[in-house]
Amino acid sequence: MKVLFATQGRYGERIGEYVAANRPQGWETFRLPLRRNLPMVIDDPDEVLPAAIPSADLLVSLHESPGAAELIPDIARRCGAVAVLAAVDDRVASPRRLGGSDGGPPPLLSAFADRFGRPRMRIDADGDRVGRVTIERDCPCGAGRFVASVLPGTRLSEAADVGALRHHHHPCMASMEVDPELSDTLMHLSGYIFRAAINAGLRRK
Repeated sequence: MKVLFATQGRYGERIGEYVAANRPQGWETFRLPLRRNLPMVIDDPDEVLPAAIPSADLLVSLHESPGAAELIPDIARRCGAVAVLAAVDDRVASPRRLGGSDGGPPPLLSAFADRFGRPRMRIDADGDRVGRVTIERDCPCGAGRFVASVLPGTRLSEAADVGALRHHHHPCMASMEVDPELSDTLMHLSGYIFRAAINAGLRRK
């Protein structure tokens, strides 16, 4: 599978770098850097997109502005993508985070989310404390692996709280702006996702 990451800053670059470094055999990854100062309305995509864009099966749009989000159809068409995954951690640009993805009907979205999406882990107990933590599915940014590295030795009763807090230290780059649909911030949503993943991992111990 060929995956093209369209990035607009450090948020997207970090995800692209992490997936490239941890991609499964048979995946190829490419990056398309976009200008940070794109206008909100783009009349002519040719003025802001390069003449040559790598071909890809899946486009992962890691845009950080409404203007970059407008380019998704043009980028997808030019790279030949048959599926698009678009999400960032700031509602100004896009509503939901990649770390909460479980895939979708297109097989390529599910193939991506099987490796990088909503975190899934197995937690072994060592007495009343966390022992070994095995990451079965990481987040695209690597936060799952980071949380797994800090949980061992934590009291089982405190693991979900500790993991939900420590994931901020990765650092999580989700926005602290309140999402009106959630009446909460995307940063807190990210913490809830980790809390649920840790509790599920504990139940499977």
